[in-house]
Amino acid sequence: MRIVSWDLETTNLSALMGRILCASFYPIIDGKRTHPYTLRLDAPRYRGRSRIDDNKLAVAIRDELETYNMIVGWNSKLFDAPLLNARLAKVGARPLHAQFHLDLMYYAGGCSMRIGSRKLENVQKFFALAESKTQITWDNWSLAAGGDRAALNEVVHHCEQDVKVLAAAYWRMLPAVANLHR
Repeated sequence: MRIVSWDLETTNLSALMGRILCASFYPIIDGKRTHPYTLRLDAPRYRGRSRIDDNKLAVAIRDELETYNMIVGWNSKLFDAPLLNARLAKVGARPLHAQFHLDLMYYAGGCSMRIGSRKLENVQKFFALAESKTQITWDNWSLAAGGDRAALNEVVHHCEQDVKVLAAAYWRMLPAVANLHR
């Protein structure tokens, strides 16, 4: 089974005002060390008609996710997948196909585990994971949204660290997962 942890970074929490800056993917393979990879808005093949046109990127992210049998995210059922689907709908593209989708956030603060926080950073600290999330300033986020390449590089690094932490959390939290849903 092909499994991937994934994360979006966007300019806003709603698709009405926001667009996708990047999406990082980290294949989860038992016993094998992999590397994250990222699809980013400033890559020539994802550039649209303007700096804020993310339609080619959204389609590429959807297509990449669909190469996996299961996707693993953090708040991905309430944020990442719905925002991606909204950006796809804006340009008349089909939504992400139904597939196994494990949103680990629900296992951190729900009935499976009462870690005490649903924040991925706190779960990382709770399990003393080797990988760690990064901090990013709002100024750099704004610069990345405006097309600053150095700032976008920082956002990409932040996103790649998120998927690495998420993959490590997956192995620690997997024993508490009783059901998989589409």
